Amino acid sequence: MKKLLKIIPLSMILLLQPVFAKDFFNVRINNNTYKVREAGVTVDRKEIKSEFKPYIKEGRTFVPIREVTESIGAKVDWNNKDKSVTITLNGKAIQMKINSKDVKIDGKNTKVDKDQVPQLTLYSSPRKETKTMVPLRFISETFGYDVDWNNDAVRAEITTVKAKSITEDNTKNSNSNTKNQAKTVAEEKKIQSIINEPTNSKQNYYQSNVEEKETEKINNKIQKGNVKSVFDEAELDLDDVKVKEKRVIKDKIYSDGKLKIVIDPGHGGKDSGAIAVDNKTYEKDLNLQVGEKLYEKLKSREDLDVIITRNRDEYVKLLDRAALSNDNEADIFLSIHFNSSNKESPNGIEVLYASEKNIQIKETVQKSFAQCLQNALIKETGASNRGIKNRPALIVLNKTKNVSALVELGFVSNRAELEKLKDPDYIDKLVNGLYNGIDNYIDNYVVK
Repeated sequence: MKKLLKIIPLSMILLLQPVFAKDFFNVRINNNTYKVREAGVTVDRKEIKSEFKPYIKEGRTFVPIREVTESIGAKVDWNNKDKSVTITLNGKAIQMKINSKDVKIDGKNTKVDKDQVPQLTLYSSPRKETKTMVPLRFISETFGYDVDWNNDAVRAEITTVKAKSITEDNTKNSNSNTKNQAKTVAEEKKIQSIINEPTNSKQNYYQSNVEEKETEKINNKIQKGNVKSVFDEAELDLDDVKVKEKRVIKDKIYSDGKLKIVIDPGHGGKDSGAIAVDNKTYEKDLNLQVGEKLYEKLKSREDLDVIITRNRDEYVKLLDRAALSNDNEADIFLSIHFNSSNKESPNGIEVLYASEKNIQIKETVQKSFAQCLQNALIKETGASNRGIKNRPALIVLNKTKNVSALVELGFVSNRAELEKLKDPDYIDKLVNGLYNGIDNYIDNYVVK
């Protein structure tokens, strides 16, 4: 699986928009020429107009700092002496330096990946000019916003206000003939706002063809109004969601017995997942190897009730994975995957989650579990830290009502990392990291 960005919506009912071809063009960065791809950026469905085009470089979207910050209402201060920029919004401040991984957030030191550092980029069109370019993902996540990535249109779609459903827009522009019609429309509008489904699944992360087609089929059902049938398949009760319009989000899990955990080795059977650079290692096999070892390790604990979605090479539908978790009223769901890229250089570990801000069936803070897993994995393996990412479009995350996360344990497209993944000792480190992350989460976020 793979990833991309997130930046500004507290809700994500975005409409699919027409597809436009995006051009490749050359820029100069640090005296080197790079071929980059133009990327579109919209804020509240309005395209950011810029003389100098945002672009994608090494899987990251970079934007001219002035244009994007003005669009979201942030303030920018440039220090020419040390080539640093300070961005402030809603009382939060980010300080970054050109070509530096060192970053300050509200005065506290942190680091970004080398492919996320701000860049001074020399454009040749529409004229020769150097622009300060910043990574869209990092800026957005730091300010607590989300972005939906439209892979077909090659566009980051930012939302700063709660989006309205199609039904609501149509209701405002039409007059109901009867009170019953008005009541039906109002009820549909309410359900759409409660469900708050992410409509575009094609974000820039790795998805197998099988998984992508299944996700598209599920989202098509939702867009056609067949929400109940999708919920039924996932063992979710739509009536319960309607009752819980006013949620109380909990910071912790409250358990009065054994904690139930579902381990989900991704892909399987006809779905190989990513195929490694050696053309003979399949993601589905690595997922199962890690999943089974973690399952056995957790099963030895008397305080846990552990379930695994597959223990052999078989294909399990995405909604069936979610249904197993929901039907068993699990407390925690963990999906295991490995990453892939069309370039060999990307490497490292990341953890994906679906924020409770985006997914209305969630009643517990999701980010904490992802962070516990990421911290433990990096400590155990020493791998490159790619951070945690909000991915509300992933079915196994947005159709599980419990605390859920999806781990990406390394890139099978990176030869050096693949050699590690073939080493049983390194696999054990990954399993230990996952176990320790779960253990840390239980210690700090589970109340019995």
